[in-house]
Amino acid sequence: MTGISGGRKGVALIALPVCAALLLSACGGGSGDAARSAGAPAQAQGTAQPAGDPAVAKLVPPDLKSAKVAVFGDWAPEEYVESGQIKGWSVELAKAMAAKMGIAFTYTATGFDMIIPGLDNGRYDVAVASLGVTPERLESLDFVPLQKEGTAFGWKKGAGLTIARIEDVCGKSVAVLTGAWEYKYLTEHNPRTCGSTPMKIEQFKDQPSAELAVTSGRVQLVAAGSGKLKYSAKQTGQLETSALLVNAVYNGLGVKKDSPLGPALKAALQAVIDDGTYAKIRSDWGVTSEGDLKTAVLITKANPEG
Repeated sequence: MTGISGGRKGVALIALPVCAALLLSACGGGSGDAARSAGAPAQAQGTAQPAGDPAVAKLVPPDLKSAKVAVFGDWAPEEYVESGQIKGWSVELAKAMAAKMGIAFTYTATGFDMIIPGLDNGRYDVAVASLGVTPERLESLDFVPLQKEGTAFGWKKGAGLTIARIEDVCGKSVAVLTGAWEYKYLTEHNPRTCGSTPMKIEQFKDQPSAELAVTSGRVQLVAAGSGKLKYSAKQTGQLETSALLVNAVYNGLGVKKDSPLGPALKAALQAVIDDGTYAKIRSDWGVTSEGDLKTAVLITKANPEG
């Protein structure tokens, strides 16, 4: 998952306007579309402030009319870029939440290594990046999770592997995203779980490279969020995935520590849970699971359980 804290490269910076009041319909038109068709990068465009849900909108700082949103650019089906468009179920949820808040979100797709520093320095107000909650991140960020998800393992289809328990990974090579919390978790558990037959953990700068290392036979396993791996397996037909999930954690949206947007985002998420939008989006994308949320939480260092 991006429970991850790793970096990615090769993802173009793409700023897209968000018509926050429209959940699933496309936005734009006119000269902006002409520029995109000519190969120019999409530019952020102003949008009218939506009406919002009064109970949610009152939690938004009164002087805030729009928010700059960083999006992880290659973590399908949560968030990704395809044909110059930012897509994914977490992006659709963020649009619905923006509508409840009554503000416009402007999305920028970027590499993961730019997102947390961008929140820290104010370049971005919100991150839609499947951010997993970790003690280290709670030092500088607050979180509004969109789901609870664990790490799964994938291997080349037909390789004949069985990963039913974490000990089955011992002695095998494992690809992970650079800096991912999967890397931290597996590295910490390697000596105590595997002893004299440790995993060989290899980091890759982006998730496609990690998966390619497995499907090409260079590495035996890839570790990542279960939703991500199941999606990749379905799309490519080249991976098999484990039923085993380890270290299930909340993941979803991030904001700078003590940001006033945190409570507003929590209220907006609860509103889309309550009106059925959350369940519909999750169902439409085929990601409904035991990790679906019924209650929105705001996780902070002072309140790490939400």
